[in-house]
Amino acid sequence: MNNRKRQVILASLKLFADKGFNSTSIQEILDEAHISKGTFYNYFSSKKDCLIAILEIGRSDSTLRKAELLIGKDLNDKNVLAAQISTIMQVNRERNLLPIFESILHSGDADLKKIVQQYHLKEMQWLSKRLIDVYGESIVPYRYDATTLLFGMIHQTLHIGNMVRDEMIDPVATVKYALRQLDLIVPSLIKNNDLYLGQDLQRYIYENTEPKVITSNEVLEQLVGFKGALESNIPAPCIEYTECLIEEFSSDTPRNYIINTIAYQFYNSFRNSKHSLESIEIANNIWHFTRGFKEAIESNSAQ
Repeated sequence: MNNRKRQVILASLKLFADKGFNSTSIQEILDEAHISKGTFYNYFSSKKDCLIAILEIGRSDSTLRKAELLIGKDLNDKNVLAAQISTIMQVNRERNLLPIFESILHSGDADLKKIVQQYHLKEMQWLSKRLIDVYGESIVPYRYDATTLLFGMIHQTLHIGNMVRDEMIDPVATVKYALRQLDLIVPSLIKNNDLYLGQDLQRYIYENTEPKVITSNEVLEQLVGFKGALESNIPAPCIEYTECLIEEFSSDTPRNYIINTIAYQFYNSFRNSKHSLESIEIANNIWHFTRGFKEAIESNSAQ
């Protein structure tokens, strides 16, 4: 991602949050980003395409932070899960995505609603898998019902809490409160074989989301292009992490455990720089690549 594309994304994000997606014109984006119409269409085929890029950056950032919270921790640690769920809300606030979601949901535009729906469905899919980590295999048939209940409790508690309290309610405390209630609900779901919307939701997610498939060559191409665009005064650790990743992905046998370790350091080293958006995108693609590689190995082992 070069400077011009970054300008377009940041300008669009500001305008979509301030004015709403439908009320923002392409010309206003051009004026805010100080670019020509041709430059805009070099990067995005439409305003919707630009919106998708903005939401994908937010989801990628959230994915990386959630994975980072798990480093060195037990998968069944509920405090880690609470922090991960809170991270979703934190990223949405930091990147000012909430006003964009609101404007889209009230726009009446079916295509736009589907874009936001994809964003939320992938979060529900992630949470359903994490609930298995926390509650064990016995929750598998009920995981989507439990996911629906947990998200519902969190969202409504935050909404009412912010309405009745003078100060903003703490999202982490809210998530922990909701998880304590889920601790009581899960045994009841299992004992009574109580299925409601879960199976429908599972089927709907399967039919309406596409898995992201990333190859090592795609990541390598991204890394090489990224390194070539870095300025000469970039801190040495940033260069070193980038070069280490290039070396691993250039290998015939890239080592996933090394890649994952370096990827988080790479992501953190650029976090507060003007290259943060690109580093988020690359680190997220690396995460998808290593996860896909791991799942393929596990699938082959199970056969």
